[in-house]
Amino acid sequence: MMDGRQRETPPPHPHFTLGSIAVLGVALASIAAAIGITALAITASRNSVDDGIVAEKVAAALADGEAPADAGNLRTDVVPDLVPKSELPLAPESEVNVSAAPDAPRPLGRSAPAIVDVHFRVVEQVQAIDPAEGVTYETWGYEVEGSGPDGLIAGTPGPMIRTRVGDVLRFTITNPETNSHPHNVDFHAVTGQGGGAAATTVAPGETVTIEARMLYPGFFMYHCAYGDVPLHISHGMFGGILVEPAEPLPGVDHEWYVVQSEYYTTPPEPGTVGTDRDALTMEEPTYVVFNGAVGAIAGDHALQMAVGERARIYFVNAGLNLVSSFHPIGSHWDAVYPEAALLGPPLRGSQTTLVPAGGGTVVELIGRVPSTIILVDHALTRAFDKGALGQIVVSGPEDPEIFEVVGSGEEQGSETTGAPASSEVVDIVPGAWETQPEGAADEFAETEDPADYSVNVLRIPVGTTVTWTNSDSMLHTVTAVDGSFDSGFLDEGDSWSHTFTEPGEYEYYCLPHLWMRAKVIVEG
Repeated sequence: MMDGRQRETPPPHPHFTLGSIAVLGVALASIAAAIGITALAITASRNSVDDGIVAEKVAAALADGEAPADAGNLRTDVVPDLVPKSELPLAPESEVNVSAAPDAPRPLGRSAPAIVDVHFRVVEQVQAIDPAEGVTYETWGYEVEGSGPDGLIAGTPGPMIRTRVGDVLRFTITNPETNSHPHNVDFHAVTGQGGGAAATTVAPGETVTIEARMLYPGFFMYHCAYGDVPLHISHGMFGGILVEPAEPLPGVDHEWYVVQSEYYTTPPEPGTVGTDRDALTMEEPTYVVFNGAVGAIAGDHALQMAVGERARIYFVNAGLNLVSSFHPIGSHWDAVYPEAALLGPPLRGSQTTLVPAGGGTVVELIGRVPSTIILVDHALTRAFDKGALGQIVVSGPEDPEIFEVVGSGEEQGSETTGAPASSEVVDIVPGAWETQPEGAADEFAETEDPADYSVNVLRIPVGTTVTWTNSDSMLHTVTAVDGSFDSGFLDEGDSWSHTFTEPGEYEYYCLPHLWMRAKVIVEG
């Protein structure tokens, strides 16, 4: 029933019209997006300049014998054309392909590839890793038949191998049945599964052989990669392999092989120490050393060269954890081949070169003046506290145009007067290791504070023997600035003597504590 009022009919709703517009908008947006994506794909598929221009520039560069800086896939391959293995001769019998540190095998002198036959034997032995302290450790390493003690060479580090790019390395490894652990070799120079590790795995009593092509020139690490790989490397299973480029590096007067590595031991004390596996994981080494032991290339084992000579060092950082900052105190790297890559030109005049764990470098230096060049990892607590320290003794004439002492400050030391004495004693005093600035004003004064030696300036006649006694609790050396004498490391209570037969002024210092300086003046 109507209430007397006429019900109004509502006006038409605009829903259908707005829905149509929305659908049309979405469709247009989809079409625009498709067009944009297509345009982007076309743009991304083309170079920013015309292909014809690029092709012309590439052709011109190749015609000039120079590869363009960025030629896409048109890059010169550094891998040489390979001579089939069936056509390769064995390396000449006169060729030396392995050597024990610190010696490097002499340059090969070949202009064509060959098959290089190398046979390693795994050695598990106890050896001194800190001879001055009487600390020994069970090392695992590699050795080969040769001219070393007992007809063997190497151990830790393993032998240095020398090959040429394009060579085939015929490598045999034997694990004597007297050993306790399986081992293998991962060659960073080898292209193949695991660098050959799986194929060279040998249990005690087994022998295997592989053949691997040397594709890239450089100086490469090798190491054991069996089982607990960090443990095997930390026990000393590492070494270096050189692959000479087709155009050999220029000749030098000396070539040396140096490997930096780390030991993770229980607290060091005289006798055989064990492995601290937790310290290994935490990257906290007890020792950081060159060539397997503290002092391996220092003191009586220091490397030797003469003024005017050039020396090349093939260096591997076996790690296994720390990066090395390889530095020559008192000299420069005249040439550095970063990462031991030998195809490019070297850097010139470097102070410190960075070598990653598992990497290498090739460096050269020149003997400019008589001195003892100190090789260190410039993370210096590793050098002075943990052993990463070596020496190169440079002998020969002085050159005042390069280095000259023109003033030595106050000289108030004890003097030997009256009748000539046949001997004198100098004490390295307790607390001498305490740090002080190098070249302090009172360095040669009798009142030096803190004191280093009981006599800072000793005057003696020719023919006098001077004996130094280490009365300090730390290791010290007595090392001549001109390289004419060196005591090696002296433990607390040790003594060392030197007889002075020529007049002159002989300044000396302590190798681990460079601020400890004194002098002997020898009068004719």
